[in-house]
Parts: sequence; structure tokens; C-alpha cells
Amino acid sequence: MDLLVLGPLELWHDQRQHALGSLKERCVLAVLLHARGEPVTVDTLMDRVWDGEPPPTAVDTLHTYLSRLRRRLRRAVGDDLAQVRRHSSRAYQLRADPGDIDLLRFNRLRSQAVAAAGRDREVAVGLLRAAEAQWHGEPLAEFADNSWAQSTRARLAEEHRRVREERIRLEMELGRHADLLGELQELASQNPFAQRVIGSLMLALYRSGRHDEALTVFRDTRTRLHRSQGIEPTAELQQLHLRMLEQDHDLLRTGAAGTDTPPAPAALAVSAAPAESLNCLPRDIPDFVGRSGELRILLAGTGTGTRAGGGREATGGGAGTALPVTVIHGMPGIGKTALAVHAAHQLAPVYPDAQFYVDLRGHSGQQPLDPSDALAVLLHSTGWNGTLPDTSDERATRWREWTARRRALVVLDNARDAAQVTPLLPGSPACRVLVTTRSRLAGLDGAAPLFLDTLSEQEAQFLFTRIVGASRVAAEPENLRRDAAACARHPLALQVLASRFRHRDAWDLRHLLDRLAHAHRPLQEFDSLISAVFRFSYTELREPTQDLLRALALHPGPDLTLPAATALSGPVLAEDAALLERCVEELIDSSLLEETVLGRYRLHDLTRSYAVQVGLDTDAEPVRRAATGRLARHYLTQVHRADRLTHPHRRALPLPSSREAAIAPAFSDGDEASVWLTVERANLTAVARIAAAEHPEYAVLFPRTLARQFKLWGAWDEASELFDAALPMLRASDDRAALARTLTDRADLLAQHNHGAALDCATEALAIYGELHDTHGRADALFQSGRARLAAGQGDTALPVLEEARTLYRAVGDPAGEADVLNVQGAALYYAGKYDEALDKVRRMGTIYESLDDFHGQAQALNNRGEILFDQKRYADARDYYDRSLALMRQHGGRVALATLYTNLGAVHQAMGRTPEALAHFERALAAHRAGGDSLGEADTLIRLGTAYAESGRRGEALGGTRGDSHRQPV
Repeated sequence: MDLLVLGPLELWHDQRQHALGSLKERCVLAVLLHARGEPVTVDTLMDRVWDGEPPPTAVDTLHTYLSRLRRRLRRAVGDDLAQVRRHSSRAYQLRADPGDIDLLRFNRLRSQAVAAAGRDREVAVGLLRAAEAQWHGEPLAEFADNSWAQSTRARLAEEHRRVREERIRLEMELGRHADLLGELQELASQNPFAQRVIGSLMLALYRSGRHDEALTVFRDTRTRLHRSQGIEPTAELQQLHLRMLEQDHDLLRTGAAGTDTPPAPAALAVSAAPAESLNCLPRDIPDFVGRSGELRILLAGTGTGTRAGGGREATGGGAGTALPVTVIHGMPGIGKTALAVHAAHQLAPVYPDAQFYVDLRGHSGQQPLDPSDALAVLLHSTGWNGTLPDTSDERATRWREWTARRRALVVLDNARDAAQVTPLLPGSPACRVLVTTRSRLAGLDGAAPLFLDTLSEQEAQFLFTRIVGASRVAAEPENLRRDAAACARHPLALQVLASRFRHRDAWDLRHLLDRLAHAHRPLQEFDSLISAVFRFSYTELREPTQDLLRALALHPGPDLTLPAATALSGPVLAEDAALLERCVEELIDSSLLEETVLGRYRLHDLTRSYAVQVGLDTDAEPVRRAATGRLARHYLTQVHRADRLTHPHRRALPLPSSREAAIAPAFSDGDEASVWLTVERANLTAVARIAAAEHPEYAVLFPRTLARQFKLWGAWDEASELFDAALPMLRASDDRAALARTLTDRADLLAQHNHGAALDCATEALAIYGELHDTHGRADALFQSGRARLAAGQGDTALPVLEEARTLYRAVGDPAGEADVLNVQGAALYYAGKYDEALDKVRRMGTIYESLDDFHGQAQALNNRGEILFDQKRYADARDYYDRSLALMRQHGGRVALATLYTNLGAVHQAMGRTPEALAHFERALAAHRAGGDSLGEADTLIRLGTAYAESGRRGEALGGTRGDSHRQPV
């Protein structure tokens, strides 16, 4: 058996490869393999598989993955060779022979080589070569966006590099200089600032009789260091150069007498490289060509004394104290991102501590990334495990503090303006920043601009040839030149055109040129030649595929699925699923649509812009409006069905039949519906906004349908925006029942944040329900009125209102509503210090939720019992109830409820003298409260966090953590 992780994740047995399941299942296996036989906790597995953001159903889903993995391994190799075992109730481990796992073989061979090096270099070289042979590609590449995979991949790459350098050193000692020249030249080209490699190359050339070339390597390296950093080569490299000039005969002697590979230069590092270098860069593209002049400028700007772009000195603080910032600007699709990422990969060895990448979404059709959110991404990428500061300025300060101690490279892609970039800049001159943008960012003080123009004639032809193959263009060099010129040597245009030509065997370059000459309808945002390329690709599509592309461009969200595409496309494609799938495949094959993950699709910005413009000219406004209306109906139907499955006991108005999609995918159960709601959150919000702007018939329905999700997500701002749009429309209509329901849901969302407005909404709803003689509605409105009064600190007036609501719920036979009232009544009595009465309410509440199989309600009851026991100083019992509540809430709750539970668990651990556990829970709670905008919960947690810090002796952090007011709330 072979379990391979040093490359694509693979399982081989009896000369046959065996499937390892879905991407998430494979990630579970990868985490277990990289644990090297040690147990891995469930929390660690969830954190790494879901990249720090496990969904509420993560525990159950993880157990499903583990069960499937066990079955796959059993079918493939049997339990004797590989087995996933439960090490404890909360930990799992992979049991297999270390000799069957390439990662463990690599480590064993490396250790054996180290032991053998002092006795027998030849044996050590053989062992190191065997270790290198374990690699068969880039590890964990399939988990490109996973931060754990990124850091692990960077660490493994560093281990691979060290093995290779050690093997080269030993072979140098064995006198194999000529054999190593090619490999050393390749390494030096990849790492032009790696002076250890440079020294080995010089020595190999010198010992091979190529003295002039050895000296030239030194001169080139010295010039490069002067231009980039204003420094001399290391003393070791200068000494080697001097000995070569003096023709020191000792240099020709091999062995371990100190004449071999010079040590790595200390001058290139601000601080020692971390054990696991942080690398968040996207992969380098295989078709990158040319840009030699721009690359020379970027690679020359790696020091602290000169700036990219002609070596202009930095402003504000002198040559040695200013941060080098290069702004790469140019038109869309010109290759700014490709150049920045390609340069960043080459600069990585010069900035060994970390390489960051952030897409600022400045010109993407999506909401530009707020600097505060971008700082959160950067801080989390550093491994920040505490609570993020609340304000953008505080986050920027923490970011500058982190980078001040390190040599880091930061790529800020697709920036909108200088205001978006400025807070993200490190303060240390030892760092480097590359910014890409469509504008010049003139307001970014001290930045060196680098304008990216079209490719040179030679580069454009080489790019085209590389994509289509040399055999297709060899006979027509003049037409190749003309085709490249017809595309204005624009990289994106060339790539689209070449990709199309590659799959048309009957075409020649002359035919392609004729087709380009007859293409027209330029894209207004870009130059006419790019439009010609898009028009060319568009006209090659079949008519249904053209219709689909124009429809997809109307989707306002970041991505979409086939059902959403069906809704947009209209009746023809909706009635023929096979045709729709063929059209989607045609768009993917034409490089006009990207399948980012299985079953989810995204349009490139330029493609969307082109398709929107064509749609404006092709489709009448009622046609486009009908498409977005169908999309709104699709999402509204889906979210309504998902809401009914995830909250089956909650009262909800049915959708009007005219607003419900005739065909929409069904959910198998509440778990599937919950996952769908989480995944589609950005699309749901975007479509609801489109409805608010263009489709009032759906705008009035989205807020009340999404109300429970907004509460779980803590999405107060989005909810407020949509409710504010819907309520005036409902007041102008004659649908009083819908108005009352929407007001009730609005009160529910406002109760904890604006109790005055919540009370107004509940009061208005109560009056309408009275007019309608709707007893159930009156119960809902009274319940929300009681919640609002309690939140305002009016417990005495809240209790009779809540009791009236409970009486009405019992009259209409709504046990879930009665349990909700008991929950809030218990909280009111708890705040009043009437613990026995509160406990009675909570027990009755829990009994009802158990009879309804309402796990979220059960979690609420368990938490509230824990709070009462806590105030009675029964800490062990309270912790038990909190733990039981947390187990349920992780699967069935939202961020806000989890935050409250983390706060409560922190409090009970602190009371039991377990300060480290208390701090960990408080920090989780604070992050969740801030993300959800819950200022009351945040204040309570800050006070508790400050107290815990003080008890642990961290007085400075305690003073910073106690600014706020305390107020306890039920889950």
C-alpha cells in the first residue's frame, strides 16, 4: 500500500489507485496523515477542514466524513493496512505502517541521511536522493484556499528545499561539480538572492575550469544586491570571490575542509524565518510569458533603500526607513494580477517570514472589501488567535506591529482607491507591497507607479504559440504576427483567442485573422480590440448558449448554481435540463464561465461586462426584468422552504402562489436546508436587494422570509436595509396581514438592539392583528412587546404582557410559542433574582421543546438552567448544562447564541479558577459578538475578559478589556 501526500493525495494498493471521496473527505484524510500517527481532536479537524469557520452541522458532518473514510479504506486495503480509529471521545488517529506513507518515508530517509553524512557521504547522498524521490508534485494543491493547507504546504516546500541543498553540498564535497552545474543554475535563477546557492554555483564553475563565468556570477549578484538593497554580498561570498581572484589552489580541493557551499547570508533577513513560513499567494500561472522589463523593476525593488520604478528614493523618512510600495496599474485584463503574483513567487525567498495576498474587489462587480475586513483577513492569515480589535485603526496598528518584526511581502490585488489601500500598509521598510489597480492611485503617497502596457510583439506571439502549440503556427509566421497585432497584444484577448483556435483543427491563422476583421460591436468600457475578441467568442456560441450568457450576467451575487441559472434562463432551458448543462459546458470550454467548485459557477468580470452590454442591446427591458424576477422567485421559494424545514414549529405566512416558483429543488431534511442557507447567504442578500430596487412584489416578501436567518447570522444591517424598503410598500398596499407579520419579525430583530423601535413595531402589529381578529398574531405581537420591554429593563411591565401572550398561544394550540414565552419569562424572573420561579419556567420550556424535537430550543433551556445554577454558585452543574447546550447549539444555533454560550462558559471556568480556559472562551465570544454587531454582549464579555486578564496578572490587557457596560441576555 502507498498513501501519498507529497503531491496529489492518492491511495495505491496492488498497483491500482483507489478513490478517496469528496474534497472535504480528502481534507480530513490529509489532516490525519499530516498528524503523523498522532491523535487529532474533533475541534482541530473541524477548524482545518472548514478553515476556521465550521458550520453549525460540522460535528455531524465530520462524523459522516470519518465514517465514509473508514469504509473507503476498508474496501481498498482492509483494516490491517490502514484504519481510522477513535482515540477518545473527541479525537481520531490514522493507524498505518510508517513505511506506507511517503511523508513518513521522507522524514525517515532525511534523518538517516543526517546520521550517515559524517560516516559515508555517498550513502548520505543516496538517502537524500531517495527522500527527494518521494515527492511527486505540489502537496495539498487541491485545498488552495485553506489556510492550514497553505501553511503546511509552505513548510513542506522549505523542508524539500533544505534536503536538496544538503544533497548538493554533499555532492560538492564528493567532487561532482560539473554534474551539478545545471541544477545549480536552475536554483540560482529561481532564487537570485539565495547567496548560499550563488556561492555553490560559483564554486562549481570554478572547479570545472570556468573561472570567468564564476566571477561573472559574483559581479551580477553584487550588482543585483546594490540595485535592490544597497548592500554588499555577505562576507563569506566576498571572501570566496577574493580567493578566486587570487587563484587560491585550496578552492580546487574537495572534502569538508571549509571550501564548500557558503552559509546563507544573514544580511537578507530581518528576523529568523519562522518554523512555518506563511504563504498565502495564489498559484503562479503556467502560461506566464514576457514582462521582463517590469519584472526587472519589481525584482530590483526588494530592498529598503530604493523604490521600484527607476530606483526613485522613497519619500518621508529617508532612503532606509520608507516602505517600498509599487502600484501596478493598467486596463482590465492586461495581466496586472498575473504579473504581481508571478513576481511575488520570485520575491518570496527575499521575504521569508510571510507572503500575503488579498483581493480587495475594487472593480469586481461586488462590494469592495472594506479596509477593516481586509485587515481582519491579514491578521487571521498571520495566525491571530485572539479577539480582533473593533476599529479599523486598532486593527491597522496590530497589523503594523506584527509586520514590524518580520520581513513580509504583501500583494493587494484589485484596489479601488488609495483610501482602501493605505490602512493595509506595513510600517516597516523591511517589508514590500505590490498593489494592482485600474487607476493610478495618485493619492497613495510615496508609492512608485508601474504602468503595465500590452505585451511586446515577440511576447504576444510567444504567448499565443505556447497556448496553441508550435506546430499550428510554424508555417504562418506573418499571420501569427498579424493575429497578435489584431488583438493589440492584449494578454487576456490573446488567451481567449488562442484557446478558441486551439480547438478548431480546420482553421488556420489566415482564417482566424479574417474572422477577427469581421467582428464588431466593441465593449464600451474597454478598447475595441478586446471587444472584438469577446464578440468573436460570443458569436461562436450556439444561440441558446448566447441567451444563457446574457442571462447569467444579470445575477447580482458572487456565484450561482444550475438551479439559479435555470431560473434566469427562461422557459426554453428550464424545460430541457440536458440542453442547459450543454450550454454551461460550452461556456466553460469557451473560457467564458468558471466552475470555482463543483456545481458553482462564476463569470469573469470582463465576460460579465461584455454580456451585460450585449444584453442591453439585444434584450428589451421587460425581458431582462422578467429574468431577474424569475431569479427572485427562485431564491424566495428556496429560502421559504428552507426556513420551514429549519424552523418547523414557527408560524409563517404561506407564499402567495403567484410568487412561488413552479420548479425548485427540494431539500431532503433540515440539515441540508441549513447548509444551503449558509452557502447562499451572499446570493440571498444580493437578490433581495435587487428585489427591493426592481421588484416590489418580491421585496415585501424577502425580509419576513429571511428574518430568522438574519437573526442567526447576526446580519442586522442587511436586515434593516431590506425591512426599511419593504415596510413602506406594505403600508401602501392592502395586505394588512403581511404588514403585521413583517412588523412582528422586525420587532424580533430589533428587540436586543433598539428596544424602543421594537416596541413601536410590536404595538403597530398588535393593533393590526386586533383589526383582523387574528388571535395567533396578537400572541406574536404581545410576545415581541414583552421582549422589547424586558430589553429596556422594564421587567415588571414585561411579565404581564408575556403572560397574556402565553395564554393566547395556549388558546390557539401553539406549544412552540408558549415555550418561547416561558423562555423570556424565565429571563425576567432571573434578572429579578427570583431563581426558583425562573427555574420552573425554564424546566417547563425545556419539556415543551423536547416534545417538539426542537433542538435549538432545548439548547436555550439548557443554557438558561446553567445561568441560574451559576448564580447559585453550583459551578460544576452550571458548566455541565453549558457544555450540553453548546453541543446542541453548534449543530442547530447561530453565531449570536454561540457567543453567549462562550461568554457563559468563560464565566464558569473563571469562577472555578481555570483562567486559561476562561480566557479562551471569552476571546471566542468577543470575536463572535463583534462580528454580529452585538454591543451589549460585547460589553459584558469585555468586562469578564478584563477581570480574567487581571486575575492572570496581565494588568495592561485587563485595563484595555474592561471598557463597556455589562448586561446579560438569554440565548
